[in-house]
Amino acid sequence: MSLLRIRIDENGNWGEETANSKAAHAVGVKVLGSPWSPPPSWNTNGKNSGGHLLPQHYGDYVNWLRNASEHIGLDWVSIQNEPDFASWTNWTPTEIFNFMKNNAGGIGTPVVMPESFHFNDQVSDPVINDPTAESHFSILGGHIYGGGLSVHQNAINHGKHVWMTEHYIDNTQNSMANCLTIAKEISDCMNDQMNAYFWWWVYEASTTNLVTNTGSIFKNGYTIGQFAKWVRPGSVRVSTTYSPDPNVYVTAYKNNSGGVVIVAINTGTSGVSQQFTLSGGSGVNSFNIHRTSQSESMASVGSVKVDNNSFTYELNPQSVTTFHP
Repeated sequence: MSLLRIRIDENGNWGEETANSKAAHAVGVKVLGSPWSPPPSWNTNGKNSGGHLLPQHYGDYVNWLRNASEHIGLDWVSIQNEPDFASWTNWTPTEIFNFMKNNAGGIGTPVVMPESFHFNDQVSDPVINDPTAESHFSILGGHIYGGGLSVHQNAINHGKHVWMTEHYIDNTQNSMANCLTIAKEISDCMNDQMNAYFWWWVYEASTTNLVTNTGSIFKNGYTIGQFAKWVRPGSVRVSTTYSPDPNVYVTAYKNNSGGVVIVAINTGTSGVSQQFTLSGGSGVNSFNIHRTSQSESMASVGSVKVDNNSFTYELNPQSVTTFHP
C-alpha cells in the first residue's frame, strides 16, 4: 500500500480520519482526502445530498478544505467525491470550472479533481483547457463505475497524472474468477496511462473487503498485492505487447533503481507458455517470481533466467504472476 483515500466529514468529525492519516504517514503512505459534501448549510437545499454548493460560499469552502487538510494531515485534497452522482452534493461542469478558476488556488494542498463517478472528461476538460484553472489542480481523478476506463489524453497532454480514485468489484474476497477481473482492471488502468489505482475499500462489514478485522488477507488483497508490492511509487510503466496471446495481459515497469517488474495475467483455463523479450538494453539477468491463483497467495515460485534479453515461462491458468528483481 502506498496511497490511502479517506473521507472528509461535512460536520467536522475528523478525529478518526486524522488518526488514520497519522498511522498511514508513519508507514510511508500518503493520503488523499475527499468530501462527500460541504457543510450542509452552504448547499442550496441545506442537506448533504442532492443540492449544489452556493456560490457565495465558495470562499468559505476553500477555507474549510484548507482547514480540513491541515487538521487531518492530507497530501492531496479533492474538491468533491462524484460531483455528477445524484446521491452526493452535485456540481455542474460550469460550477466546477468557476470554482477551480476563481477559488481553488487558495486551498494550499495539491488538488485532485473532479472525481467524476465514471471519469467523464466533459466535467474536467473546461478546467484543463483554461490556463488559470488548470494551474489550480495537480491530479486528474475519477472513478470507473459504468465508464471512463480509457486514456484521458487531454490531461496527459497538459502534464497531469491520472488517478483512478475509487472502484470495486463485488464478491471478490475469495473468488479467483472475480479476482482475475480485478487484476485485469488494474492492468487496463495502467495500460491506459493511469498512475494510481484505489480500491474501495479495505475493511468494513462488506463483500469488498481486502482484509478481516484481525488483519488476515483475503484473496482479492493478495491479487492487488501482485501489483502494489513491487510496482512502487516512482516506477515508470514501459510499453508492452499488452495481450500477446488470448487471455494473457502484460504490463511492465522500471523502478527507481533501474530494475524491471512485469505483471502477467492469464484469465484462461489453460496454461500458456509465454515468451518475454526485453528491449532497450535492460541489463536484467534473472527475475524472482511470485504468483496468486486459487491455491496460491503471492506465493514465491522460484526464479527464471534471462538469456539474450529473453525468457519463456509457463503462466498457470487463472493466475496473476509478477516477475521482479
